[in-house]
Amino acid sequence: MPIFTDTYIKELKPLTKRYEKYEKGGFGIRVTTKGVKTWIYRYKINGKTDKLTLGHYPTTSLANAKKQFMELRGLRKDGHKPKHIVEANKLKESNTVEKLFLAWYENYAAKHRKKPLQIKQQIDSDIFPSIGSIPLDKIQTIDITKALDKIVERGAPIHANRVLSTIKQAFNYGVSRGSLPYSPAISIRTRDIGGLEKRRERFLTLNEIKQLWLFLDSKNHKLSLHIKNAIKILLLTGVRTSELRLAEWNEFNFEESLWIMPAAHSKINLNIKIHLSEQVKALLMELKENNHSKYVLPGTSVDKSLTENALPRAIKRIQDRIGIPEWHAHDLRRTFSTQLGEALQVNPVVIEKCLGHKLPRIMATYNKNEMLLERKAALNQWAEYIENLVLNSNVIPLKHAI
Repeated sequence: MPIFTDTYIKELKPLTKRYEKYEKGGFGIRVTTKGVKTWIYRYKINGKTDKLTLGHYPTTSLANAKKQFMELRGLRKDGHKPKHIVEANKLKESNTVEKLFLAWYENYAAKHRKKPLQIKQQIDSDIFPSIGSIPLDKIQTIDITKALDKIVERGAPIHANRVLSTIKQAFNYGVSRGSLPYSPAISIRTRDIGGLEKRRERFLTLNEIKQLWLFLDSKNHKLSLHIKNAIKILLLTGVRTSELRLAEWNEFNFEESLWIMPAAHSKINLNIKIHLSEQVKALLMELKENNHSKYVLPGTSVDKSLTENALPRAIKRIQDRIGIPEWHAHDLRRTFSTQLGEALQVNPVVIEKCLGHKLPRIMATYNKNEMLLERKAALNQWAEYIENLVLNSNVIPLKHAI
């Protein structure tokens, strides 16, 4: 019997028929007619011969193949069946974090969550790239915290907390299904990732609104048309960023000046009608003329919507240039609500309807009026107010771009 060395293996040439060479103990190599060399382990159990593939040479080195052979031979001597061990190891390797999360998403999140697409984006963008390929029996708490720290480092601590919530739910699903004995995320607290979340009170003053609008209309930035118009539309309509980000053109009736938001995109899981002022329609038409996507705000490809991180990142980049103290995308919705009340003295119930909020239970039971005419008047008045505000010359000068 030969003694395997790299030189010996390299010199094995293909013949007209496939052949095998063996060392002592059943460690061998198979050579095909095309010269493909495959490591094998031949053994007998209860008088029956069986073979296992250990890898291909030179991808699997002689040393690596020999190590596998020695481990399997030792296990066989202890009464274990090598083939069963290899199959079990392959099963473990295929049971990755990605496989578990896809099962959780398809079997639970997609069926029972109000906004499954947002969860899918979290999984695809923030979870799979960092920990998706890790086998379930190898995933550790530190792998998860490192992935979440990356999100915090890019300036999205609140989003990191949302991703942590998704991770915990998926791993808990795995525990309930017997895929793993315990959740590796069970001890991770939001206060140690994105920090405790305080209720925000920030809204833009009228002067800040004017500063922001003039900045967006200036040449002091390199914001895309999608981001620039998105900020204006959010301020004019008070919709949530996710509702605008996921909006599709088939939801808009420009002749009737109406946006009918589907229940799947709304937080209250109901269709919401939103009046479109002339200013909002102009912004939307400008977007429509400059993209060929079904989405109002397409992402890097026309078949996907803008990611939920794109707008917050853009706003963070322009903070210092505008000269307005820290504000976030969602603060535009709070600004809309606050200024409709303070600047325009709009009825609070009308404002709640404009925001797409559900009325308190008793009011909702007896008041089914959608108040479309009142909402239309409020939105038109708000758009005209901003237009006049921007035309007024009394404003703090903009800072120069950096």
